[in-house]
Amino acid sequence: MNPCKTTRLYALAIVWVVLVLVASACAQARPTSTPEANTVSPETVALPVSQEEPTDTPEPTPDPTDTPQPVMQAEDSVPATETLTPQAEQAAVSVPPGNPPSIDGTLSAGEWGDAAIELLSDGSELLLMHAEGYLYLGIRSTTREGSATNIYVEDDDQVRILHASAALGTAITQQGTDNWQQTREFDWKCRGSSNSEAAVAARAAYLRDEGWVVGISPMGTPNELEYQIELMSTLRRIAVSAARSSSPDERVFWPATLDDDCIKPTPGGMPPELHLSPAQWAEIDLSL
Repeated sequence: MNPCKTTRLYALAIVWVVLVLVASACAQARPTSTPEANTVSPETVALPVSQEEPTDTPEPTPDPTDTPQPVMQAEDSVPATETLTPQAEQAAVSVPPGNPPSIDGTLSAGEWGDAAIELLSDGSELLLMHAEGYLYLGIRSTTREGSATNIYVEDDDQVRILHASAALGTAITQQGTDNWQQTREFDWKCRGSSNSEAAVAARAAYLRDEGWVVGISPMGTPNELEYQIELMSTLRRIAVSAARSSSPDERVFWPATLDDDCIKPTPGGMPPELHLSPAQWAEIDLSL
């Protein structure tokens, strides 16, 4: 074989091998020539995106601890029954001045025309006025049947219970730690309802000694009652409670906020202890 041809063949083979090796090397190196950003991990990419566009991120949900939970609101806003509206304080009742009426058991229009009018729980009328150092109360019932009426009068730390039915009587309770203790029982007087000289004298003596008197219904109109109560400086609040002869276990009362022993039946007589809440009673305002 011609030596020159052999040499050329070897040279071409070497060139071919070199080209093959170069092509193979390029093919292996091509992935490493991809831009660096393409090899960055997803976690690395996500962080810059959330930092560069904060306005696209929804507002965070408020922390529940920043807003009172509904259960907590219900517990905090609804006090226990005993302290609901701390005894439901009753607004003052304006009692206008007037002329002293005749305590004869009849609510004459000419005598009670200046009185304020309130309503008992059954719609009966309660008239109030004051004159010459006395508080006058008139009750015009919706029924003509007989009744037993108590006026509760708060005087500082004691309560007087002024009872009128077939006779008059005064009981006194003193405020204790948890309730009101009876310190004086009823002593019944003025059983006569006539206008005889003896009966009139007995009622005048009762007014002088006890500080109040009443014209009971047998004296005048069957469904009307008149109270005359001395306005002592300590008199603050009053409540009215009455029992009808047809339903002695039920009470007709005023004001409407009453929810104490004033409206409880007492079939065995006045108990030695009473749960009274004078803050529920009507405060007497004589400033008119």
